Amino acid sequence: MNKKAIKIFLIVIITVSFTFGEDVFLLDVKGAIDPPIYEYIRIGIQKAKESDATLVVITLDTPGGLMSSTKDIVAEILGSDIPVAVFVYPAGSRAASAGVFISMAAHISAMAPGTHIGAAHPVTIGPPNDTSTIMREKVTNDAVAWLKSLARLRKRNIDWAIQSVKKSQSITAVEAESLNIIDIVAKDLNELFEKIEQFSINFDDTTVQISLNEPSVNTLEMTLQQKFLHTILNPNLAYLLMILGIIGLYLEFQNPGMIFPGVIGVISILSAIYAFQILPVNYVGILLIIAGIVMFILETQIPGFGLLTSGGIIAMLLGSFMLTSGNPPALKISWWTIIPTVAFVAILFIFIVAKALMIQRKKVTTGYDGLVGEIGEVIVEIPPDGVGKVLTHGEIWNAKSSSKLSKGTPVKIVKVDRMTIWVEEIE
Repeated sequence: MNKKAIKIFLIVIITVSFTFGEDVFLLDVKGAIDPPIYEYIRIGIQKAKESDATLVVITLDTPGGLMSSTKDIVAEILGSDIPVAVFVYPAGSRAASAGVFISMAAHISAMAPGTHIGAAHPVTIGPPNDTSTIMREKVTNDAVAWLKSLARLRKRNIDWAIQSVKKSQSITAVEAESLNIIDIVAKDLNELFEKIEQFSINFDDTTVQISLNEPSVNTLEMTLQQKFLHTILNPNLAYLLMILGIIGLYLEFQNPGMIFPGVIGVISILSAIYAFQILPVNYVGILLIIAGIVMFILETQIPGFGLLTSGGIIAMLLGSFMLTSGNPPALKISWWTIIPTVAFVAILFIFIVAKALMIQRKKVTTGYDGLVGEIGEVIVEIPPDGVGKVLTHGEIWNAKSSSKLSKGTPVKIVKVDRMTIWVEEIE
């Protein structure tokens, strides 16, 4: 047997028509990449393995996310015993930042028309003091090396991988296919399955052809817990929960026994704490926000002629913008969230201050002093130096006056002296 025949024989042996099973597990990933998304993908791949599935398909639409969760997801895909396809779908979706790494790690990378991929440049993820030029360069070089290794492993375009990180390049689905960044462009899942049919991939150092014969698609939904945790890890919602929690606790302390504001406040604060433990945030920003709200509260107790309110607005705005400054867009608090929230809090406390001042200036309406200015009628004549009787609000009082007042005379109370009122005739 000559060398050419041996080579052909080896190719035939290595190239295997590989059928894992008849099922395809479908996972739908939308939004920022975070720990709940990683847990969802990890469990999905594990269940697919237990079911002896043919393929795991992850439909992806992400603006990016946490690098730590991205690394965990990539590790899960690379270590999977079942081929994993990442499909940027439907039209209008994107695989930005973290999505590039996940797509590059997949055994099969696909995109739908009208989608795009790229902008993998890392943006200050971590403590705020890691923003020096040297540190940013280290983070960028690390991301370049990682994406290059994934591109080399999957035999995809290494040059573009480098430019995606260094230059934040972003391209369309058609461009990605022509540049060998992805394997397939498909308009939907059915077309994706058709193109995967007999599609050769490198799996565990073996060239494998996946055979899909009208597979049953098992869609795995996120659990309620995963959905809840993924939702509150949205930085905009986490920010609103923190503000709501502080206001709720303030209302409960001001009005003990209301219960509802206290319960909402505690739940909101704990949810915000969970989110801020995972999200990269500037803790000076949190302190400024709290300081701003404290100034609002102090204004209600010690009126400062608007100085405390002005200081509170400035502190809240600075803290809100500092909170996620430097984060990638997927992990930033929107201006459209910050401005209305600060305005609402300011208006709320201005209203409270105004009501407090009105109450302070309002005439006393309880106790003896509350009788001053009230109207009554003489029911027993009041002599100049003696005591008569006056009926007011259904009560009979001993009454005195500086002049004689006959029975039936309408009078106004001008002073209260213990259990006796002083009155004068209404002209």
